[in-house]
Amino acid sequence: MEIFKRNFVFLKQNLNSKSEVFEFIASKAYKLKIAKNKEEIINDLEFRESQISTGLEAGFAIPHAQSQAVLTPSLFFISLENGIEWENFDKTKAKYLFCILLPKKGFATRQVELLSKIASIILNPEISKVLTSDDPDFVFKNLEKHFLEKLVNKNRENQENVKNLKKVIGITSCTVGIAHTYLAAEKLENALKNSGYFPKIETRGSAGPKNILTKNDIKTAEFVIISSDLEIDTTAFIGKKVYFCTTKDAIHKSEKIIELAQKAPILKENLQKTVNEEVKTSQGNFLRHIMAGISYMIPYIIFGGIMIALSLGIGKSIYGNNSIAPKGDFLWWMFQIGMISFRLMIGALGAYIAYSICGRAGLAPGFIVSTVANSNDLFYGIGGIEVKTPMGFIGAVLFGFLVGYSVKYLNSLKIQKSLAGIMPIFVIPIGVSLFWSLMAIFIIGAPIGWILDKFIEALKSIFLKKDSLGLGIAFLLGLLLGSMIGFDMGGPINKVAYLSATALVASQIYEPMGMVAAAIPVAPFGMGLATLIWKKKFSQKEKSLGISAFVMGFIGVSEGAIPFAIVDPKRVISANVIGSAIAGGLSGILAVTNSAGHGGPIVAILGAIGSDKHGLGLGIGFFLIAIIIGSLTTALIYGFSKNRSIKIFTFWKKLWNRNK
Repeated sequence: MEIFKRNFVFLKQNLNSKSEVFEFIASKAYKLKIAKNKEEIINDLEFRESQISTGLEAGFAIPHAQSQAVLTPSLFFISLENGIEWENFDKTKAKYLFCILLPKKGFATRQVELLSKIASIILNPEISKVLTSDDPDFVFKNLEKHFLEKLVNKNRENQENVKNLKKVIGITSCTVGIAHTYLAAEKLENALKNSGYFPKIETRGSAGPKNILTKNDIKTAEFVIISSDLEIDTTAFIGKKVYFCTTKDAIHKSEKIIELAQKAPILKENLQKTVNEEVKTSQGNFLRHIMAGISYMIPYIIFGGIMIALSLGIGKSIYGNNSIAPKGDFLWWMFQIGMISFRLMIGALGAYIAYSICGRAGLAPGFIVSTVANSNDLFYGIGGIEVKTPMGFIGAVLFGFLVGYSVKYLNSLKIQKSLAGIMPIFVIPIGVSLFWSLMAIFIIGAPIGWILDKFIEALKSIFLKKDSLGLGIAFLLGLLLGSMIGFDMGGPINKVAYLSATALVASQIYEPMGMVAAAIPVAPFGMGLATLIWKKKFSQKEKSLGISAFVMGFIGVSEGAIPFAIVDPKRVISANVIGSAIAGGLSGILAVTNSAGHGGPIVAILGAIGSDKHGLGLGIGFFLIAIIIGSLTTALIYGFSKNRSIKIFTFWKKLWNRNK
């Protein structure tokens, strides 16, 4: 943004008082569309002048103001025909005026920077030759040159300061790879800067590694902070002081983390492949491994769900509400691609649960066995049982753990070196994969598949019922799933609800996913609405976070509300749980369906939302109504409770802290 332009230079003006100068500045600002109201500019300039004179010395003055009327930050230079009284330090009359006009909010730092630059120009003995000129172009070019020189010198000074700072590096990574990864990095960077270090934090999120550490970064680092909920290869950091923590600790206790990291032990070679025990105990082995599997499975769910949703949504509009695209149609191919993605996601879940437990050796066996468990036509019918339902997510979780710990046990065995080479390429992939695949086919698959058959039939009967009992159960289920989604926004409880609903989509039961999809955007939408309705209660940074929350909510990322929950957990969590529960309950009672394993308004646009009872149009309408009512509820509860002491919210704060 250009703050000083050629048409902001006014030479040899015939002005005889401060009031005339302020009138001139306001008129020019209004004419140049810098300001929207002349009177307000004049009032703000006069108010600033009444506090203490802006006169300096040697004929200079710097009238300035921050005003609601200013649209864009601007700097004027005005020279006068004759000097006027301005209460200068050396009793000289003001003849050379630099006027700074800034918007009311968010530019306090800019004002200080400009005043500093102007002061440096005034002290330059050669500047008087420039300012006495009658040529506006000459004056502008020289002033601009001085401003740029000052800026370059400032940057050089900053660079020199950075060179003198000790470097600290780190890595952040969470199970889902969205919000917590980047929040942890931001918190660590700020804490390190405040502690006098130069930070460089590599983020390993869903978008891939960013701000990647180089060999030189590692070599010159004082110490390393690994803030991760997943296993991180620490080979590159051998010989450095390395401190391990969770992303939760980095977000909530960043200053304490810096203190502990300064005293961290040096990483030894025999520790390079271990997983941080602090991470293990803080979340629990079981949950940590499941969350790792889910994080790798999510892309399959989203892609497959959207392909199926587009195929069904467009197909219904073309072939009728109760019809699908015929074989050979382009939409039919889209549907098949989506179904393949849904089948692969089961294998991915099992594979990466095993990977989280035992490393890369568990990937192939985990994928193979989980895929076998998801193929009900392979199950041996014990006692003549006919199995219609595969093991699905239950099989992936079960065999992910069985495979993972089997491989881990085999790797721990002490065997002859001559046989060690064949373990990872022959014994483990073939032996483990074959053993557990046969167990799934002949022993485990049929009984669990039969139980799931009955469960699916019971659920279908509930959603097909049009009586009050069916509606009541759907409403209660929506309340439960919605409250779980709103509680920890991408955390373990949220993922349990999400995974449960997604599993039912694979069984062609779409109502629970409709409840979850309506609840997902409520937390970020509610926070965004609150920042708009109660503007005075939120800082400028919180308002910008509110805008980001709107965007994340629209695309179905509930983590957009996390920054608000970190600052004020008891009020935010209470508001989110209630609003999300209402959205889920309304979606349930209105029989909204969602054929995509995702949430937020985006899935309605993609054609995933509908209703078997009310049709496509009403289904989308009811879905949006549920989101709006839930979001307004969250916004109102949080807005009214913010900055008030309400004891009932303390329960949520304790539960949030314990869970996170």
